[in-house]
Amino acid sequence: MQHLLRNSRLEDEITDPGVLEHIQNPPTELVDIDDPVITLSIEVYLGLDYVAQEYYNLIRRAVARRPPHIEMLSFSEVKAKVAEITRIIALKHDVCINSCMVFTGIYSDLLICLYRGKDRYVKKRVRRKRINVPRKQMTTIPVGPVLQAMRHSVVSSEGSDYRSKITRKVLGSLLPNNSIIPEYTNFVHGEDYLNSCNKGDIRDDDDVLMFSMDGVQLYACKQSDCWVYMWVLLDYVPEVRYKKTHVIPGSIIPGPNKPQNVDSFIFPGLCILSSHMIEGLKIWDPHCGIIDSKLFLLLATANSVGMTYLNGLVRHSGAQGCRIYCPLKGRHKPGSGYYYPACLKPDNYDVANCNHEDVEPQILDSVEASKQYYDNLTHVLGARTDREFQKLRLETGIAKPSLFGGLPLRSTLGLPACFPADIMHLAAINIPDLFISLWRGTIQCDPNNDRSTWKLMVLTKDTWEAHGKAVAATTPYLPGSFDRAPRNIADKLTSGYKAWEHLIHPYCLCLALFYNVLPEVFYHNFCKLVRGVRLLYQHNISCEDIREASVLFIKFEKDYELIYYEHKTTRLHFMRQSVHSVTHIPTETERLGPEIIFSQWPMERLLGESGLQIHNHSSTYTNMAEIAVRRCRMNAIHAMIPALTKPQLLPRSAIDPGGGYALLWRSEEKATPITDVEKGIIVPYLESMGVTMSAYWTSNPTISRWAHVLLPNKQIYKNGAYMIAEVQYFFQAPHPHHNSGLTLVSVYSDPDRDLLNYSENTLYSCKYQGAHNLKVVNVTSIQAVVAMIPHPAPYGPHGRNLEGNFFLVEKLGLDLLQFTHADEITADE
Repeated sequence: MQHLLRNSRLEDEITDPGVLEHIQNPPTELVDIDDPVITLSIEVYLGLDYVAQEYYNLIRRAVARRPPHIEMLSFSEVKAKVAEITRIIALKHDVCINSCMVFTGIYSDLLICLYRGKDRYVKKRVRRKRINVPRKQMTTIPVGPVLQAMRHSVVSSEGSDYRSKITRKVLGSLLPNNSIIPEYTNFVHGEDYLNSCNKGDIRDDDDVLMFSMDGVQLYACKQSDCWVYMWVLLDYVPEVRYKKTHVIPGSIIPGPNKPQNVDSFIFPGLCILSSHMIEGLKIWDPHCGIIDSKLFLLLATANSVGMTYLNGLVRHSGAQGCRIYCPLKGRHKPGSGYYYPACLKPDNYDVANCNHEDVEPQILDSVEASKQYYDNLTHVLGARTDREFQKLRLETGIAKPSLFGGLPLRSTLGLPACFPADIMHLAAINIPDLFISLWRGTIQCDPNNDRSTWKLMVLTKDTWEAHGKAVAATTPYLPGSFDRAPRNIADKLTSGYKAWEHLIHPYCLCLALFYNVLPEVFYHNFCKLVRGVRLLYQHNISCEDIREASVLFIKFEKDYELIYYEHKTTRLHFMRQSVHSVTHIPTETERLGPEIIFSQWPMERLLGESGLQIHNHSSTYTNMAEIAVRRCRMNAIHAMIPALTKPQLLPRSAIDPGGGYALLWRSEEKATPITDVEKGIIVPYLESMGVTMSAYWTSNPTISRWAHVLLPNKQIYKNGAYMIAEVQYFFQAPHPHHNSGLTLVSVYSDPDRDLLNYSENTLYSCKYQGAHNLKVVNVTSIQAVVAMIPHPAPYGPHGRNLEGNFFLVEKLGLDLLQFTHADEITADE
């Protein structure tokens, strides 16, 4: 399969001469639809988005009944017209009826599935002839026509040069600063990307892509696996890059069973990608004419299960189970083949091939380890017997050659460098699951061990229930922009606790809620982890942040082994890959940029939206494929004809003070008198602004209060929400020529310094000062919406009683969420 990729041509997968001609010689003029009926039909089609076909037909009949009795295109006609304009096609490939494999590449001539022996075709009579009809097919959407469409207008092409502009700026700034990146805000700051640019592998006109794959269970009550891979267009600004207009489905892998040969499913899409890497892709840009883009695949991402399909390495339970391919060798219990990444050797331990001495975490350099990949791969491919292969697989951690190794070497970062860590599943699922199971004592107990001796088991029944209630009690204080507030974890942990709940719970709430619960040694260890995750879960990460996080993660990993695993063979299974993986995140950030920008959140959103749009449950996978094709075509036509896209405007009643801020309805219809305390704060501030107030207003001051303000990051900040200062209300200066938005706030006290030091600078606990510390600030001074939550009554024996104080909760990954989620302005706001 790798050989076919290296020598792929576009006509190997796309056989239609008309489609080939369009891709190889794209149109060189803007799309102009001069028929108003066609324009109306397309606008209605796009406006209905993903609703059922019947709604389009209802509107069509209503328009036809009333003057001037316009006959809109039928639903099938408008679909065909959109397909004709965008030239985006859907390729079909035969699939085993059990979803084992695709009959493509080296398997294209097979008539029977290699895994279960199922026939590829079924005989059917058509017009008195018996012909072979495929029993199942999958859909692949070529990425080339999508990229051509995304630049095919003046408006859409303007944002496509973001990457090249920022790259030139970054490379220019490195010369006088001795090649030091002061802050990592994008993948363009990653060492690997910049090295590829310096070598000429990535040019200004090239398109840089990210591949992402994941699977989903469509129905809770039956087997319904469905795998999807998608493309993210990295050339655009982050505010656009992760929105659904620029996240492109690549293929729908039908279920209901899991695929046995994933390479065969992704081969058609990679074959087309490889052909564009080799031959180039001609793209017409209204600003500079025809350009020759050689696509560059920067990253290929997946969760831990999916990544083994992509990188060809053994699973996390292997002797070399680290997905970064670092040289840490695992250890297993006697008689077991499941390896664990323990740096410290267990006491009284004598297991063959696992007896290596203690390893210091800081010497595990994943960058150096990746250089050994190709040498190890050569050894594995040279195995002459199955026994020799199994031995080399154990030693090297390589289970098979990765299909991505068949892509042109200078069009990727190389293997396994293009396979990054997965901070989403690591931080939001794997780590929370580990610690909750440890503290509750639900983690598996070795037959030679006794749970009653575990000092770590602190969340016993009553304490666990009290914690769940404390978590639920924080809900009223969390802003709506926090996506989903955690529910009572004691009640809902096993019934659909969402990834965002798992993210907010440990990294935002637990340090305050566990302050009185966890013994000091466990609390300090957990604080190190939380502080490191918070530092590296940002969109803007400084060098100092990376250095601090690296020290914290190494200390966390070493302390974790000492206080949880304790050199005991019976606790070896406490050492999960998630504990080891966090030590790689700092170096991976330097190598690739902030991990959050290539996390799986956009994929999770794509899967969630696609699942909700299924209307035909009798042919689910065909419906999913149709949804993916329609999404690509709708994205393309919006890019090609920007006039069809509805502009995002502020509500009519909003006041725009500038800088991306806005005062939003509702506001008071009648001005309200302010108190003497408020007057003593507001009047001096207005005078300092140069606002001239009338004598009547000075003697009878009144304010029209506004309820909401919109921040540039699209969060809506409401009265009663908490920041470092609590907003009392928003208002405008009482002067017709001053349009600035102002707010009266009550400032919190400085955080408790002793508690801040005790918690590794993670627990900010302050006192609310009410009317004793009021201040007027311009709304443009507000940076983000945070929460100040009252400390609960202590339900554990440790620490001080902090009732009466409030602890700070900031939203992790806010920068990314403003890109991947729709604006949070709702109808009543």
